[in-house]
Amino acid sequence: MEAIYRPCVLAVFTNQGGQVLVAERVHPSSSWQFPQGGIDPGETPELAVQREMHEELGVKRVVIIGRTAGTIRYYFPAGLQTEIAKKYRGQDQVWFHLQLPAGEVPDLAKASDKEFQALAWVSPQEALRLVVDFKRGAYEQGLAALGILPKAADHRPQIG
Repeated sequence: MEAIYRPCVLAVFTNQGGQVLVAERVHPSSSWQFPQGGIDPGETPELAVQREMHEELGVKRVVIIGRTAGTIRYYFPAGLQTEIAKKYRGQDQVWFHLQLPAGEVPDLAKASDKEFQALAWVSPQEALRLVVDFKRGAYEQGLAALGILPKAADHRPQIG
């Protein structure tokens, strides 16, 4: 039986200035996201993120800083007519905090998957503004889990 939620990895690259790398999709254009991709059968999330970043960004090596302990789920909106949305209800993503080693630069011309047309380094808050609405909650959760954005403030009353 096939999974209802697609097993997936998502990559949050950070630079020295605390910015994150976002990618503009070819279709639909003006749609920005973090690089992501499926986990193949028998593949570990760590191998999947290395493979996906080579395929999507043309990088040969990445440095894994951290990852989520479990998965972060998001649902596809009703009526979304993509091949993945026709097959799954949503995605279960293992989020990775990555950096590029010295001398490694993303190059979309070297990417085997032509999913993206542009890359940009932006603040984590700008990444949240750019992502499509149905992914925003997962992005907030993932960025907080990786320690890139502060977790939501605890609003319990102070005692004492």
